[in-house]
Amino acid sequence: MLRDERWRSLTADQEKLRAYADDEWFKSGLDAAYEVLGDDASRLVQRHAVLVIQPDCIAGRTAERCVEHVRGQGFEPVHTIRFHFGTEQTAGIWHYQSNISTQDSLDIADQVCGRGDSLLVLLEDTTAEPVIPASLRLTDLKGRSNPAKRTEHHLRTILGAETVLVVLVHTPDEPVDLIREISVLLGTRMRELYAAMAEPASPGAAEDLAAHIRDLYAESDPHDLDLQAAWDRVTARIADPEVLSTLDKVRHGNEKLDWPWFTGSLVAAGVDPRGWDALLIGSEHIEHDLPGIPRLVDRVSIESWTNGEGVLLTRA
Repeated sequence: MLRDERWRSLTADQEKLRAYADDEWFKSGLDAAYEVLGDDASRLVQRHAVLVIQPDCIAGRTAERCVEHVRGQGFEPVHTIRFHFGTEQTAGIWHYQSNISTQDSLDIADQVCGRGDSLLVLLEDTTAEPVIPASLRLTDLKGRSNPAKRTEHHLRTILGAETVLVVLVHTPDEPVDLIREISVLLGTRMRELYAAMAEPASPGAAEDLAAHIRDLYAESDPHDLDLQAAWDRVTARIADPEVLSTLDKVRHGNEKLDWPWFTGSLVAAGVDPRGWDALLIGSEHIEHDLPGIPRLVDRVSIESWTNGEGVLLTRA
């Protein structure tokens, strides 16, 4: 599929490439990239990153801060596409990681991503002398989903993402993932994104992104995305002492949250089981992973690129 050493311009992980060999999303994305961009496809894909601004980021009203921060780190908006992150997209994006996820985790991820429309933002890395692909640099800037594995300098921390599944933004890890994931998220519209990679960034690209954010704000209710406040609001609505007793144990870390039981209890109390308060609590307190199972594909390291396993192409 990728002749000679061309794969090394897209990933530093040969095992990942083998996993993607029969992946229809990756194959269609790769075909589209070379159809639109020709032999310059790998270099242009390396120079660009994709930022997905999710519905939780919109609800929290942190999208402008997100854009401001990534621009301050040398990523300039090139093109924005509004789309809906449906269950097919969540299953597709995290297919190679979700083999270790519990059903509760999968259900909450679907609900978080599907709460409203998202924005897929193509960014150009303006770094004068990059040493890693743009997608990998943005992913490193973003930080992990687990708050315990982030620092105060990571984007998700800066934006206030408190839990493992309400994480506000998503980025493909490296060029091979960018190719696969825009195929998953956009379908045939990915060609629009590839075409934008080949053109100089429009002076109006940043304002177009800002307009999309304003539209989504106008169409959605704000939420503080504060976990402790969510707990207080939810428990204030529940009268059943047995339910409250169980939730107290969960809140203080003495047991994991049974998501179907929790949502059923919320319905009985007249609380929206798909609202942000419920999703925040579930995101923090469910059992996320199945024990003893490795991910099909794990996150690539920066060192795998800087030590030469991946090859950064020179800019034209």
